[in-house]
Amino acid sequence: MSEENNIQAAVDKLAETMDTTISAGISDDDGPAVAQIIVRANFNDRERWKVAANKEGKSLAQFIRDVINERVTDILDCSHPINMRRYYPWAEFCLRCNGRLRG
Repeated sequence: MSEENNIQAAVDKLAETMDTTISAGISDDDGPAVAQIIVRANFNDRERWKVAANKEGKSLAQFIRDVINERVTDILDCSHPINMRRYYPWAEFCLRCNGRLRG
């Protein structure tokens, strides 16, 4: 029984130090942020991310969403210049990322 009490005390102690603020908004177009992922980070990374988010005036969750969405756009939507693209009647390709953009 005392082992269970120790675990509960440890969880309670941890909960006292946690940031429990939740930002449910992403943008007007995307609707509320209802899907959740868990990202494990070491303490130093998390603290640096929080400092960077604070400098941009964002919550840590919003900061992470923005950074990830920017990278995803780069990977999936190809942001390379138009002169790096080749157009064919059946498809469009990016010569920089070797990706097929349409077709």
